[in-house]
Amino acid sequence: TWSSLFKIAKLPQQFGGENSLLESSEYMTGKKLPPGEIPSIDFSDPKQLTECTKMKPSTNKEYAPEKIVCPESGCIREFKNRASLRKHLRVHSPRDHVCAECGKAFKESAKLKRHFLVHTGEKPFPCTFEGCGKRFSLSFNLRTHVRIHTGEKPFVCPFEGCLKKFIQSNNMKAHLLTHAKAEMSQ
Repeated sequence: TWSSLFKIAKLPQQFGGENSLLESSEYMTGKKLPPGEIPSIDFSDPKQLTECTKMKPSTNKEYAPEKIVCPESGCIREFKNRASLRKHLRVHSPRDHVCAECGKAFKESAKLKRHFLVHTGEKPFPCTFEGCGKRFSLSFNLRTHVRIHTGEKPFVCPFEGCLKKFIQSNNMKAHLLTHAKAEMSQ
């Protein structure tokens, strides 16, 4: 989600009075923001907006202020949680899984198995909507495709007054650049 993307901190109970918590936007900016706005990004600044479009949403909802450093010698990467570090550590493992067709090597057997679908043309994930008939080699691509049928558009432009919604986060990121260009031309 976008709120986790911008590291909004949760506050201890004592900051909000007797039985309430301060809104994170109220704590960070001194005023409450309308729902859906992101307090730590100034969307009127084209540079911040452009940087925002390069970021990937975080799947971890916890706030962790300390950084975890990769223990691998010579690696300078830092991570906000142990799950991210574990995922990163795979890049340091040897590429022992080699494709018999093209020689491309992978660090995990699952990645090789997924890659092999390129050579076989197999698409084991069919769309179940009546009359569609499309098939996909990756389950992720099927999940994204199904949104075309359901009309679900979970990615909403955070600009006030802009009501655009998108099926994929990449489409919304590309759209955010139109706001940055509009700001630059003013």
